Amino acid sequence: MPENLEKIVSEEIKETIEGERLPATMAISSELKEYDNYNVVLSFEMYNQNRCEIYHLQKLDAKRLTSELKKMTSTLRKHFLHQGTSGIACKPVEDGGNYESLFTVLQKDVELLEIDYTSTGRIFGYFTKNIFNIVAIKVKHTKSAKYT
Repeated sequence: MPENLEKIVSEEIKETIEGERLPATMAISSELKEYDNYNVVLSFEMYNQNRCEIYHLQKLDAKRLTSELKKMTSTLRKHFLHQGTSGIACKPVEDGGNYESLFTVLQKDVELLEIDYTSTGRIFGYFTKNIFNIVAIKVKHTKSAKYT
């Protein structure tokens, strides 16, 4: 790298840090961008068997669940949280209330998401890169104070 370029880049970084705001090109790693362009992959590694309600599913709801799982895996990670683009009804949930038991096996910094697959059925999970880690599948909707 030419000395002048190295000096210019280091001065730009210093000014940016002193300004306390990084431009998007510096703040977002290329690795994260790469995973945003991959389809979502499902993982059941963190699945909480104690919260499992799949055995309560009626035939029609089981079809809706598998259809939603298929839709999830054909969606790019960057479109997942945008229902207009993905067709997936997804929103974050907070640790507390009726959701508290879903967080017991998770790290504190995990953003748990709730996905509707029927009017009352929900899939709960979180992302690691483009991998959606399913924590629980519920038949009856759990409401928190935030969404009631």
